[in-house]
Amino acid sequence: MTIIKTKELVLRHVRLSDAKVLFDIEIDEENVKNMMSYTDNIEEVKKSIRENIKEYKKSKPNEELIIIEMPEGVAGYISIHGLNKPYVEHKAQISYALHPDFRGKGITTKAVKTVTKYALKKYNLKRIEASCRTFNKASVRVLEKAGYTLEGIHKKDLKKNGKYLDNMYFAYVK
Repeated sequence: MTIIKTKELVLRHVRLSDAKVLFDIEIDEENVKNMMSYTDNIEEVKKSIRENIKEYKKSKPNEELIIIEMPEGVAGYISIHGLNKPYVEHKAQISYALHPDFRGKGITTKAVKTVTKYALKKYNLKRIEASCRTFNKASVRVLEKAGYTLEGIHKKDLKKNGKYLDNMYFAYVK
């Protein structure tokens, strides 16, 4: 199901046929550095896709996994999650990852801007939150260019592989 089509890209819900490219994105070294956890086999990716397909068919989904499709193929994905939670139904979180072949072209910024507008309107949100590691300069640029504001840095926010990570927290507030 296509959500949005622009001159540059198509944003659509995930399909089972996206499993291989999503797996490639998940195991990419640069993406692994920035994720707290990742799927290490394609069967887990397929299981996750099936769950997402069920989710976005609900009248009040908790998440939408949106594929960024370019004429050359699937470039990456954006997830809007944390939707429709009691007491915080006015906000959600956004996360994203891009296939290495599509980096440095402004694709993620365009997609994040577009999905942000889509989610604000569809779910009547007042706030969308995002976070990234302090070392992830590309993600910081994406969020800033997409209109997100840095709200703070949490030192030693998470622990991964025995190392503490600092996170930057951003928000788009309507």
